[in-house]
Amino acid sequence: LDGKLYIVQARPETVVSQLRGMMLEQYVLKDKAEPMITGHAVGSKIAAGNACIIDSVEHLGRFKAGDVLVADMTTPDWEPVMKIASAIVTNRGGRTCHAAIISRELGVPAVIGCDHATTTLKNNTPVTVSCAEGDIGKVYPGTLDYEIKTTDLSGLKRPKTKIMLNIGNPELAFKTSFLPNDGVGLARMEFIITEYIKAHPMALLHPERVQDAGEREQLTQLARHHKNAEEFFIQRLSEGVGTIAAAFYPKPVVVRMSDFKSNEYATLLGGRWFELSEENPMIGFRGASRYSHPAYAEGFALECAAMKRVREDMGLSNVILMIPFCRRIDEAKRVLDYMAGQGLTRGENGLEIYVMCEIPNNVILIDAFAEHFDGFSIGSNDLTQLTLGVDRDSAIVADDFDERDAGVKEMIRLAVEGSRRNHRHCGLCGQAPSDYPEMAEYLVEIGIDSMSLNPDTVLQTTQQVLETEQRLGR
Repeated sequence: LDGKLYIVQARPETVVSQLRGMMLEQYVLKDKAEPMITGHAVGSKIAAGNACIIDSVEHLGRFKAGDVLVADMTTPDWEPVMKIASAIVTNRGGRTCHAAIISRELGVPAVIGCDHATTTLKNNTPVTVSCAEGDIGKVYPGTLDYEIKTTDLSGLKRPKTKIMLNIGNPELAFKTSFLPNDGVGLARMEFIITEYIKAHPMALLHPERVQDAGEREQLTQLARHHKNAEEFFIQRLSEGVGTIAAAFYPKPVVVRMSDFKSNEYATLLGGRWFELSEENPMIGFRGASRYSHPAYAEGFALECAAMKRVREDMGLSNVILMIPFCRRIDEAKRVLDYMAGQGLTRGENGLEIYVMCEIPNNVILIDAFAEHFDGFSIGSNDLTQLTLGVDRDSAIVADDFDERDAGVKEMIRLAVEGSRRNHRHCGLCGQAPSDYPEMAEYLVEIGIDSMSLNPDTVLQTTQQVLETEQRLGR
């Protein structure tokens, strides 16, 4: 090796040349039929394929690319088949459940919360899934005809409000970066951990506490080509995040530290030996509360080491770190002190640290939180469920979950005003502006700095934001 860089192969470029760029696609169903089931529509596309009913993660191997995934609900360990599904249909869940969030990111239509999808639909029978008919998603029998209408938006101007992207899959980063954007407002770690690492970080660090010999062997095999298990985790996570950050460089990329719930952590390899069962993990041991706790602090140290490698060794200084679900000021101080101990000190080497504004206490005490963080990202999904007292994963109360509620909008307005008062950046990375044009309009009206959208809604929402800014004379 001589330290020089050589080009050893050259092939025709097949990515940028095939991008659809600024073409807005609208799906229209041409055939008419009676739907077999209905639920909450996620996205605005139409897709068809054979129904494949999967009742547990152990049976994912029977799923074939192009099938319509039909399940009770999904968790992160289902994502390998979600990536190759033509559409997704679930019994349970609301518009902000796991299946809804991942399907939006993948650009796959999904009908969520159908109650009886797994008993009504039949395996290996063709169905058409339509999310192009408003808020109600419909599943039709057979393969129905539909068309895709395209509109060229190449002359679209850039709005003053920053339009950023939500992304978790590094494989989509390069393609997505060619959409008109101002960076990434929410880069999720969870997909990278589930897909690239597959194991619970504490199980990698302490395999002796894993009481199943088969699982211990799998842990050994995962890290066999690395110096040790720690290096395996750090390398895989830094490569995944680095891919996203590099695709958008030098635009800012806000990376949220891990935000698995305890039941989701438990599904990772070895995870069940480190996670307690909680009645309601959504408001349990998650986010900031885990980071300096003895039950996970060593795992969080690996996350910090990976982010330090991305920023300092890879030189991707456009990465901004973000702390999720931070309940109290004392908790914020503990996490920041712990991060500093791992070499991630706010302000050093230009490091900015944001906090998710997704708990009512974040809004009420925003002046105090602003003393410790450089910016806020409003998580409208959790802020809505905690303002309205609605479990966002529960199908039976899904109709009560609505970011457009006057109380939720007031909380968002107070967060934006509080951020501005403290000269802090304020964005929103929840589903609201992607799902509801009127929410995007409202965010512009109250003067939010940025909104982070699902890739499939960027063009349409940018158009909406421009029209609102023009109406307001901005």
